[in-house]
Amino acid sequence: MTQMNELKTVATATAHFAMARNFHVGGSLSPVEFLTALYFSGDHHLDVTWRGRADRDKYIHSKGHTAAALWFSLWLHGYLGDLSLTDLSRFGSFGHRLPRIPQRDIAAGIEMTTGSLGQGLSFGLGLALADRRAHRPSHTFVLLGDAECNEGQVWEAAQTAVRLGLANVTVVIDGNGFGSHMTTDRDLLTSMWEGFGWAAKEVDGHDLEAVCAALAAVRTSAGPNALVLRTEKGHGLHPPFAGTPNAGGAVAPQFRPTFSLTDEVASALTVVGRRFPSARSARMSVPHLTPTPSRRSPTLVWDPALHRRGDVVNTKSFAQELVRLVKPDSDLLVASPDAIRNSGLLPLLERDGTWTWDNPSSVVLEHAIAEQDLASLAAGATSIGLRAVVFLMEGFVWRMLDSLRQSICFPALPVIVVGTSAGVGEDLGPMAQSDSCFAALSSMHGWTIFEAYDINEAKVLFNEALAATGPTYLRLPTEPMPVHADLDDVLARDTAIGAWVMVDHDKPDLVLLTAGSMVPTALIAASELKDRDGLSARVLNVFSVTRLAAASQSTISTLLPPGVPAMSLHNAPPHILGSFVPRGSPTFGLSGYGYCGGPPSRLYEASGLGVLDVLSAAREITDDRACRARPAATGSSTDG
Repeated sequence: MTQMNELKTVATATAHFAMARNFHVGGSLSPVEFLTALYFSGDHHLDVTWRGRADRDKYIHSKGHTAAALWFSLWLHGYLGDLSLTDLSRFGSFGHRLPRIPQRDIAAGIEMTTGSLGQGLSFGLGLALADRRAHRPSHTFVLLGDAECNEGQVWEAAQTAVRLGLANVTVVIDGNGFGSHMTTDRDLLTSMWEGFGWAAKEVDGHDLEAVCAALAAVRTSAGPNALVLRTEKGHGLHPPFAGTPNAGGAVAPQFRPTFSLTDEVASALTVVGRRFPSARSARMSVPHLTPTPSRRSPTLVWDPALHRRGDVVNTKSFAQELVRLVKPDSDLLVASPDAIRNSGLLPLLERDGTWTWDNPSSVVLEHAIAEQDLASLAAGATSIGLRAVVFLMEGFVWRMLDSLRQSICFPALPVIVVGTSAGVGEDLGPMAQSDSCFAALSSMHGWTIFEAYDINEAKVLFNEALAATGPTYLRLPTEPMPVHADLDDVLARDTAIGAWVMVDHDKPDLVLLTAGSMVPTALIAASELKDRDGLSARVLNVFSVTRLAAASQSTISTLLPPGVPAMSLHNAPPHILGSFVPRGSPTFGLSGYGYCGGPPSRLYEASGLGVLDVLSAAREITDDRACRARPAATGSSTDG
């Protein structure tokens, strides 16, 4: 049997497995020849002997809802261990360890959890960047659907790849002509990718020999490369399902060809066993997971003499000091979407130059205004050993949210996002202010959220982020802040609970929760209450809402004694800190879209976050408590 006939044997079994499983059959059948060429031609480093190796080739199945052919290919190679064909045929069933969509933590060979269309190429660029940074000869392949190419993030990534000169990435477009139902302009795809600067080529996606040759050629091409496959949705099915959108779901048996899956799989296993001897033993063993890459992100040693108590410092100075500490051999990749200057990272860019193919040792990436692409790229780079730190204005995090959830939070990758210009302090107006963006982040499962008041808190919390094994978000204020404590004093604080007591009393009359740039307002209000009203206010600086939410009830009760009035003050939606105070307590926060102009103090007053607002509410709730505690007056009555 010739090599091409052997590959056709594998392709036939793959197609019939997809038909038998009957999930998204049409879109699962159109890339069968591509997956066969990629995994079984022997031209690429994707067989099980490369499992877990840093220099393996990488593959992203971005059109994740069509995973049947991918799972079957991985099973043939032994990536899924001792799973039987019968059990494999149940993938996607309730309780099965293989979901319908590829999931990164299931087995080695799955680089990315896909399914949210449009993010796969960006993630793949991060893989390619990290490989180039480490001088690995690996190549990254990303499969997109032609309908998926309607996603704007795809074209953000297309521009990024060309701008960075990523020669080690190939995007493969499954041009079957349809989305779930609508038709696509697949005739334009090759010229579109060429127009974005890619080396693009179209081939018959069902001509196995042509696909093999095209994939082999990209390894030595200047790249980035785009391979447009002219395919048929539902290829191999009977009318009216072949070449139509009708096979988007399940297909009844009478519209499928007759085949013996058991015999065809046996033939495919014989071929794979002969071409890849390690596959057989791998299919008899426990499946491996891709190992977590080792990282060299040490705790940064900040200069304790640089910012002292009482200094008024803009948090951009945090980034500027970070620049001095990040070494060229670090695994950090500091990136920003065209906000290098605003974030304080310009000295780093001037020192190292931005990362490109020809400048692979740089630790800074000046990214374009393409926030979604940057989020997924940062996830890809972090997944194989780099540690991406993304700086941007918090108001623009809105653009990233789905990419943050899908690319970073779902696989729990330790990307660090630093949000500057938090709250309403930005004088550019509501467009740049973050209103409820912080609430969206706080409610997204998987984040560890930090919020710094001054620059020394930012330094300590950044080290906490470096020590984290999952994604972290560090929120920084817009306006310059007075340093409340020297760095050594902040380093001595306990960071486990999520709140620091800034002002304390043994028996407080009131507890005031605050965070970030609202800390000075809370401290002034507490001082006023003590001096003018004789009221003792405990001020809690909630530097991590996620850690405080995870604290025990006894810890919460110690910080917020039952029966003591409490209130919250935050330049974010009021429910974030308000969730920690008793129901009915005053919760000050941002409930609208902000204001134009400045200075920040006027913006806060206009938002109802001024000192007078806090004092008025504090006096009211402490007066109410006093009235409830006061004995009722005793009067005389006459029974008649």
